[in-house]
Amino acid sequence: MTKLRELVEIRSGYTFREGISHFSPGDVEVFQSGDLNDDIDFSNRPHISFQGNPSHLLREGDILVSARGLLKAYIYHSDQPAVASSSVLVLRTNQSRVIPEYITAFFNSTVGIKSYLRLSTSNAFSTITKANLGEIDIPDIPLSDQKALGKLINAIDTTQRRLEEKQIYLNHIRTAAINKVLKEYV
Repeated sequence: MTKLRELVEIRSGYTFREGISHFSPGDVEVFQSGDLNDDIDFSNRPHISFQGNPSHLLREGDILVSARGLLKAYIYHSDQPAVASSSVLVLRTNQSRVIPEYITAFFNSTVGIKSYLRLSTSNAFSTITKANLGEIDIPDIPLSDQKALGKLINAIDTTQRRLEEKQIYLNHIRTAAINKVLKEYV
């Protein structure tokens, strides 16, 4: 086992001086803890004109972990400029020791969730600090096995996205067919 802090750089998200509106103007997306859900659509986030330090901008492969509430972990995949708010912790891996897909898979597993809950606050709305998150023990798995697991997860996620897209497409066809038939008789 290795402490998470030895495998990744853990940063707090950016602390904004005022609330973020979903209709804010700007060219930098903002990720808040509530934005990390099963249907993470990076194009629907609020945008701002970011005046902070550029080191706060997210990079491809950064892991976004909720610092409040239920544990949610996702990998940032975008070439668009974005910043995480203070409700999100940003993990940046040392790719020679660990890959983002493995850390994300760990946090989204039962073992990872239990580790997170043990070190988070015990109030009704749990929070976790950078220091506590860094103390989580990560199983030592060879890089080749991490990559194999990452490929498997990516293949499953891709298949799941395609199935969801097909379901949406079929629902549109169903709705169009019903509307067409009813329109003829109304």
